Amino acid sequence: MHALTLDPSAEDCSSSNFQESTRRPALPPPPTSSLPTPSATVPAPSTLSTAAANNPSHHTSHQQLRRQQFPGRKAQRHRGLLTNTISASPERHGDDTADACTVALVTERPLAAAENDNVATVKREQPSDNGQLNSGTVDEKTRRYNRISMIIIYGREVLCILALILTTYATIQNSPPKISKAPPPVPFFSKGSLVNDWPTGALGTTQTRVSVSELSLVLYYAPWCAESQFARHAYERVAQLYYREAHFAAINCWQPGGECRARYTKVQSWPVLMAYQPSGLAVQYHQAWTTAALSRFMQSLMLPLHRFGSPGDLMDHMTGKDAVLVAFLDVAQDSKLYHRYYQASLKWLEKDPFQEVSFGVVTGQSSKLFGVEKVPSFRLYLWNETIEYEGNSPWTPQDLIAWVHKHLHVVSMWIAPPGNVKSTTLAPYLRQGPVLMLLSPRPLYEDSSDAYMMLRQLSMQYYNCPGDAWILEMAREYIAEQRTSNAARYVEKREHCVRILGRHPSQEEEDDEGSSGSRRYGRSNKCKDGFKSTVSVSFVNVLNSSKFVDGKPVGGKLSAEEYCDIAPAVGCGKHECGAFGPDGSRKPSLMWQTDGCSSRRYNEVNTNYEQARSIVTSMIDSKHDYRGPKLLARQNLRQQCELLQLAEAEKSNVFFSEPVRQKESMDYYAAIGGLSCKHNKTLTFISMDSGLYHAFGERLGVDVLKEPNRTVAFIVDHTDESAYVLRDPINLNTLSKFVHDYYNRSLVRFLRSKSTTYQHSHAFNVESFVAQDQLYLDRHRILLDAAEAKTKAEEASQKQAKAAKGKRTNTSESEQPVSPSGSEETAERVRAPRVYHRVREIYSSNFQRTVLDSNRTVVVSFYSTQCAFCYIQAHHLLTVSRMLRHQPNLWFVRIDGELNDLPWEYTMDVFPSLLIFPNGRKAESRIFPEALKVNVPNIVGFILSNLAPAERLHATFLLCSDVNNASLNDCLHMLKRELTDGIRLSLLEWRRHPANLCVRDRIVRRLQLLKQSYLDTLRCLSHSCDLTQLVNVRKRILDLWTGEHCRSREGSL
Repeated sequence: MHALTLDPSAEDCSSSNFQESTRRPALPPPPTSSLPTPSATVPAPSTLSTAAANNPSHHTSHQQLRRQQFPGRKAQRHRGLLTNTISASPERHGDDTADACTVALVTERPLAAAENDNVATVKREQPSDNGQLNSGTVDEKTRRYNRISMIIIYGREVLCILALILTTYATIQNSPPKISKAPPPVPFFSKGSLVNDWPTGALGTTQTRVSVSELSLVLYYAPWCAESQFARHAYERVAQLYYREAHFAAINCWQPGGECRARYTKVQSWPVLMAYQPSGLAVQYHQAWTTAALSRFMQSLMLPLHRFGSPGDLMDHMTGKDAVLVAFLDVAQDSKLYHRYYQASLKWLEKDPFQEVSFGVVTGQSSKLFGVEKVPSFRLYLWNETIEYEGNSPWTPQDLIAWVHKHLHVVSMWIAPPGNVKSTTLAPYLRQGPVLMLLSPRPLYEDSSDAYMMLRQLSMQYYNCPGDAWILEMAREYIAEQRTSNAARYVEKREHCVRILGRHPSQEEEDDEGSSGSRRYGRSNKCKDGFKSTVSVSFVNVLNSSKFVDGKPVGGKLSAEEYCDIAPAVGCGKHECGAFGPDGSRKPSLMWQTDGCSSRRYNEVNTNYEQARSIVTSMIDSKHDYRGPKLLARQNLRQQCELLQLAEAEKSNVFFSEPVRQKESMDYYAAIGGLSCKHNKTLTFISMDSGLYHAFGERLGVDVLKEPNRTVAFIVDHTDESAYVLRDPINLNTLSKFVHDYYNRSLVRFLRSKSTTYQHSHAFNVESFVAQDQLYLDRHRILLDAAEAKTKAEEASQKQAKAAKGKRTNTSESEQPVSPSGSEETAERVRAPRVYHRVREIYSSNFQRTVLDSNRTVVVSFYSTQCAFCYIQAHHLLTVSRMLRHQPNLWFVRIDGELNDLPWEYTMDVFPSLLIFPNGRKAESRIFPEALKVNVPNIVGFILSNLAPAERLHATFLLCSDVNNASLNDCLHMLKRELTDGIRLSLLEWRRHPANLCVRDRIVRRLQLLKQSYLDTLRCLSHSCDLTQLVNVRKRILDLWTGEHCRSREGSL
């Protein structure tokens, strides 16, 4: 291909020449006959060059014209000349585009030559010049187009690469997440525990053991759960108490990949305690995770039914229960019915694990003593009526439970909110009306509580509207006698248990028989004397034992005399009684408080047995059988004593004595009879365990744990937003008076105070913080003094060394004093006492004394810790209090309106609220307007507007002394107005005392100071002045305005 085709200007030659021809005026078309052929009309290159050379004048003029039109296109002109030179080359004859251009140029030349040779020459040169300009423009556009094309191409590549990177990243992110392998499970319970722990989450072994054990308890836990960790101690302690009666197991139901987690996927919270029976019945525990509560649950599981032989037994049982459901059955004929009733009593424990509604059974001929002619029969004994179950169709345990729920109504109840915190459990009772709440320790190791029985007496008398004689007798006489007998029985039992727990179980002492029975079998030789048990021993059930206790010496043959009553102490030999576990790793079953064990070995004991044995027989009779009724009863008594010992440690057994009523005193117990039907407000009587739920009492403003017997009574009226506390010693008479005074509206509303400290409170104490900060500052000062002393010693040694060598220069002498001065200034700044400015905190206990009874103007800020806007107001109030810190008789205080109850007239419904109580005008208190914005200027204006004129003038002086330069002019204008008002008021006061010369003298001196201050203020407004001198006069003005009276001063003189 020719070189002309490769040139960009040559490629667009035809189009550019056509465009130029359209700009020029159209020429007349030549005649067809005179149109030369291409071969005849195309001149030789030499001819064109010669023609251009033969017209120098025209060429020169054309160049000048071109410079005038395009003075800045020298580079394009140069490229155009090069293009013309190339187009005249004879090597481009074969290019069609070049031929067309040449024909176009030659065609114009003869037409122009016919008119004028010069014009023809110019016209012949003009197309050549236009071609040069067009070719330069096209070259610039082409390069620009190439650059844009290159940017687009590179941009596409960059976008493709970026899209590839993003796609790869998204692919990596969408891949399944990499989960690290779960750590290997570790045992949740300690080594040697009586709880079978399965940290891997296996279920097979536990299910097998549950199927063969009469009673099994399984704890499903999560090792990371704090509640599970808290329940672990109580569960292990209960396992030590009842390991003979039940099988205790624990399964980690959170272990990834475990069988338990795969099966139980809908558990909402941990831990979960389930009680199982071989029949498949499961009972879930829903109460607190304490040793006492779990122990009571175990007792309920072991004894869900109570057998009544006479109506007297039922009456004794009803005194401590809310209701009793009794089934009258003939067990010989209705064994299946009894089994269903037994299952219903167990399922009831899910809602009532402590058996406040008890299940009983009467069998045989005893039913006739209760007036029951037809069996089977079910009766629900309530506090005021007896309801009999009617229905001939077969019923299920769920049907019986639903029937009890439907017909149950009580006069008082125990409340146990879940989680030991405030919940919606109390809300329904508070919405119904006022509630009498008795917080007292709950003795879960015993069957009844004296405080709760007293509350039942009160509630039964309160609800006895018709005056039923049976209810009156039951409440006033029978329950009262039962309380007295319980207190006497408790004292007797405690003294008896001291003797029982003071000796080893093998040292039996029978009251009705001598000690020959124990010596006969030589039990005193097997274990050492003087043991004190700390773990319960109860009925033996080898099948239920978590750890099999064989109760016989190791390696010996089983015989009647080789049974031991109880295991020995830790540290006893393996050949002594009570070791359990496989050979080689046998462990004692119980803990003992002793210094050691008997040193006798098995052979010595066996010798003693042989000597003491009087009857040679291999049969165990009922009298000396370890599992016989006599020994089991004795061991049960020992278990009750150990439970009593645990109750003594928790101080849960509390009894309330009733004082003897004077004859002239009012019988309040009789006065509250039937009050529930005489007033629109009906009290609800509830009781709560103060050991677990003392936080409820603390929220009401009473530290329950510091009260006598940890017992306190409240009446909470939700409608009136009031609470009342019984401060007298609690007994039946004071409780009755408490209820009577509530209905007579003679009780004083109890006001909570944040100043009351509690055992588990962690409030921020400002005083302790300041003291701690001051301690840190003192330590820092000591370290600073030591560093300064060390620095001075080093400087002194350096000076001595330089003086000895004689190398001290003038420069060093001039620079030495500079360093100590800077260090001394820093030290003084650090040693300066830190000033803490804060708003004083007050409480409802000192509100009356601080605010209402004081002779000062008090600004009170009502706030709440849960209010976000309160912090904004607190910041501005702190700034204002710092500005007016030298104002006499002005206090800034704050009070938490949510945790401090005040009289109704001072109770705020909006937080934050700002009130001011002027001095001498406490009844004219003012509240900060809600329409104003809370900021420093508005708070200052609010305070100044409620001050007396003398105090307001003094406060204005203080504000002007502490104001910045931007607000100084406004403050001086305000001071000018206050001085003007002061002069006006002083003149009025001077006129009101025409005869009192002393008062007039004081007013005259005050007017002189006011006049001087006014002139100084005008001088400060017009020129600069010394504000310190202006402000110093404020104290003299205030003293002359509000100082002592003239008579007192004259008397003192």
